[in-house]
Amino acid sequence: MRRNLVQEQADRDQACQEEGREPRGKGTGRVISRIERLRVGPIGENVYAIQSGDSDEARETGLLIDPGDDADAILRFLAEKGMGISLIVLTHGHLDHTAALPDLLARWKGDLPGIAIHRLDAGYLGVKGESTNKELFDRINAAAFFHGYWKPLPEPTILLADGDILPGTGLRVLHCPGHSAGSICLYDSESATLISGDTLFRDGVGRSDGPDSDPEALQASLARLAALPPDTLVFPGHGTRTTIGRELSR
Repeated sequence: MRRNLVQEQADRDQACQEEGREPRGKGTGRVISRIERLRVGPIGENVYAIQSGDSDEARETGLLIDPGDDADAILRFLAEKGMGISLIVLTHGHLDHTAALPDLLARWKGDLPGIAIHRLDAGYLGVKGESTNKELFDRINAAAFFHGYWKPLPEPTILLADGDILPGTGLRVLHCPGHSAGSICLYDSESATLISGDTLFRDGVGRSDGPDSDPEALQASLARLAALPPDTLVFPGHGTRTTIGRELSR
């Protein structure tokens, strides 16, 4: 069941869309104050911990993005950074971005965080997760990765949609299909920050040869991101950060 999140769907959004630009934030007062990165796994997947605001509450209600491998390393990382997590957000459902979930939740102390993913990628989790991920990794000739990392994954607790605002933050969900049907990016207009998942990288873009990939949709998603301000900082799912302007200038 989809949990209702705070959404910005007013005339301001429509006006922005008519002008060909992304809507700006609503002035939530919860601008991103901290982004920490941990690189995990054999293909260098980026796990991000994000804090919005500097209050004690903000330090305990951060976001964890794409826990792709090594639950113990992620838990040590969070402890070292002094960051509490209330929500795990998946930019898409591929196993290299989700494989740490079972062990992470098993070792979690305190209330379990929610797990949020776009509804079109929900089939990569829960009861359908094994067959869906196996089909993907067979298709891209990476069956060894699947067999080495697969463990049953939990069901999502939140199904995201384009335009949702993540609780306690200014991060807006941008549905960016192409790499997968339910790929998302997360955009904070106030701090000019984009979490791009596997849609956009430094010097590259996401592959589009999976079972639910769509090369034309990927190009449309990239065009949407190109409309963001050039100074927008981009934090990708693999590799180092970049900016929209840098990628447009290549």
